[in-house]
Amino acid sequence: MDMSKLRDVATAPGPFASVYLDASHDTEDAAKVDELRWRGLRDQLADQGAPEETLAALDEAVSAADPPAGKAGRVLIASGATVVVDTLLPLPPPVDTTRFSPLPDLLPLASYLPPPLPHVVVVADSSGADLHSFDGRVDLVESVRGRQHPLHKIRGGGWAHKRMQQRVEDTVKHNVKQVAEEVERLVREVRAELVVLGGEVQARSAVHNELGLDDDLVVEVEGTGLTAGTDDEEFDNAVRALVAQRQQQHDAEAVDRFRAELGRDGLAVEGLAEVADALRQANVDTLVVNTGVLADHLVWTSDRPDQIAVGEADVRQGASAEVARNRADDALARAAAVTGANVVVGDDIELRQGVGALLRHRP
Repeated sequence: MDMSKLRDVATAPGPFASVYLDASHDTEDAAKVDELRWRGLRDQLADQGAPEETLAALDEAVSAADPPAGKAGRVLIASGATVVVDTLLPLPPPVDTTRFSPLPDLLPLASYLPPPLPHVVVVADSSGADLHSFDGRVDLVESVRGRQHPLHKIRGGGWAHKRMQQRVEDTVKHNVKQVAEEVERLVREVRAELVVLGGEVQARSAVHNELGLDDDLVVEVEGTGLTAGTDDEEFDNAVRALVAQRQQQHDAEAVDRFRAELGRDGLAVEGLAEVADALRQANVDTLVVNTGVLADHLVWTSDRPDQIAVGEADVRQGASAEVARNRADDALARAAAVTGANVVVGDDIELRQGVGALLRHRP
């Protein structure tokens, strides 16, 4: 995950109340279950010392939210009387968690949020296509409509009919070319790492053949179309699965690069002290974390989110407020957010003290 999206949260004043909860709405008594769940989580935060103004802000956010459709999770993070994060998650977290602490609990977002993979989705027919593009931050939707007549071949014989059939083929080819040109433009614009083609079988195959893109970039998917009555949900689920799979591949490649660089004493470090040093220098491209190992460690932090260290003296210099010891997972995620680092989380990644980093340049 690109943690720079959380920069505003990382620089907000604390302390913070952080909540990750199951927000599923897939049973008849879901509303009552949600109410009881929130009451218990609220009590946990109160027992941890969260002030009433923070709890009241969370109460309002919970009561005002529209219920999701089916399975979902939700993250709420509040500071003072302000809710600074209120985001639905595609799946519920394994367990509901609460934390009232000096720093926000941001690291789970790297695992729970949808992957930010730039991609383009195309739903095509003979008349054109609907296009959806995502650049990692913003969704854009547009339509391409080519020539509308003639689009359907007719039965019969004779020269007139053959001429009509040729005109139909020319119209479809023109529309396919127009769609392909727009897809290629979007791929360049958002730097797409995946193109998903849906719609009519012949139309999407024709677009695929017209595209001047690498074969491993483009995937055709069944299950939707531009006409009413098609199963958009099945198609949407397939697209989400493909995006998540491609992001997982990228994460695995990042871990492989980390291992390779670490082995050659190159652009990688591991261990709390080394990674903290790199974050203070804004020299972390990708933070690699094993949360199960990292959770037990503490680091020194200051009022500057990017200033973290194992030793107190390393953060005192230049700090305008008192330094303190905080959870390493909270501090590292906050520093990654303000320095624009990516984060890869995996409980099966072997790391000294649970953390490593791919560097932007050799120190």
